[in-house]
Amino acid sequence: MANRNGGRVCPKCGMNLGQKHLCPICDNPEPESEPEQRRGGRICPKCGMNLGQKHLCPICDNPEPESEPEQRRGGRICPKCGMNLGQKHLCPVCDKPEQKHDAGASDFFRAASSPVDRTEAVNRYRTAAERGDAEAQYNLGGCFFYGLGVEENKSEAVKWWRRAEAQGHAGARNKLREYDIPYRKMNENDTAAVNRYRTAAERGDAEAQSRLGECYFLGKGVSMDKAEAVKWYRLAAEQGYRMAQNNLGYCYSKGIGVAENRTEAVKWYRLAAEQGNAEAQNNLGYCYSEGIGVAENRTEAVKWYRLAAEQGNAKAQYNLGYCYDRGTGTGLSPNKAEAVKWYRKAAEQGFAEAQYILGSCYEHGEGVEEDRAEAAKWYRLAAEQGNENAREKLRNLGR
Repeated sequence: MANRNGGRVCPKCGMNLGQKHLCPICDNPEPESEPEQRRGGRICPKCGMNLGQKHLCPICDNPEPESEPEQRRGGRICPKCGMNLGQKHLCPVCDKPEQKHDAGASDFFRAASSPVDRTEAVNRYRTAAERGDAEAQYNLGGCFFYGLGVEENKSEAVKWWRRAEAQGHAGARNKLREYDIPYRKMNENDTAAVNRYRTAAERGDAEAQSRLGECYFLGKGVSMDKAEAVKWYRLAAEQGYRMAQNNLGYCYSKGIGVAENRTEAVKWYRLAAEQGNAEAQNNLGYCYSEGIGVAENRTEAVKWYRLAAEQGNAKAQYNLGYCYDRGTGTGLSPNKAEAVKWYRKAAEQGFAEAQYILGSCYEHGEGVEEDRAEAAKWYRLAAEQGNENAREKLRNLGR
């Protein structure tokens, strides 16, 4: 398994599995002599964090009994809170055995079975997260992001990932780079970041290879070089890193930095889409919709649009709305009300084309009651983003 900050990372859920002689908050090496004691556990001399105690449950601090507690999948169970206390070669979140090499990130324990009810698990994560435990903060963020044991809330997910990342949690940092746009802008537009990415990328870190590829693609902190971008995307993609797979697919689809090959584009889109990357799911849906690199199949297109739309991808929400609007690939006749539902979701995220179409729905009373004031509102939002059709509509409405 590839190392991050000296710790092992689970190939299924992305959790950092820890490192024996580093404090998990400040990465300060523990001294050879025993530091200050608290509740029988060692204390980091730099940040003051309790570094753990062999016979305490990490959630409830309940001492384990002298006799071995109940076994579950080879791990010890706390007799008070029911938490699995760990097993040498299992990830403590998804119970997937560690592997020697990183197979790439996949959905946050989406396919994982849990030893306790998910709602109860969320409560325990929250308790530990509020005490400052970075791993619990990361896990709690994942629960909010995917709606596991709690109502889905992307903003709340990002909040907890930010707290974990502030403590140096690599998994949280990766999630923020993928889903938190302000974080990405803040951390990628400088030469120092490129140097850090390069150092890690040359050691084989897939996430760093992907980020370095983006820097070359966008010319951030380095001269723009599309071929060099493709080189680093490919290295990361071949390790199973889904963002890089999607980006490599895009390069093949447009002939950017590499000869255009739409079949190859579909190959990489599919690999990323099957790992749950929403942008790749939308791209693959578009390929099926238009017969690009694959036989046209509108039903398959709707399948992939829906998967991406349900993750909040605005383009996919717009595309799915269009399919309902036209009755293509849904197996149904046009459903204007359902179309408006998806157009609205995309429009509320600022997608200009969806704002324009939603305005048109209100103007003509399609899928919603006619309301010219509401139509003008959505046209104006689209026009402010440069949509010429929306500007023309506003003129026709005398607005």
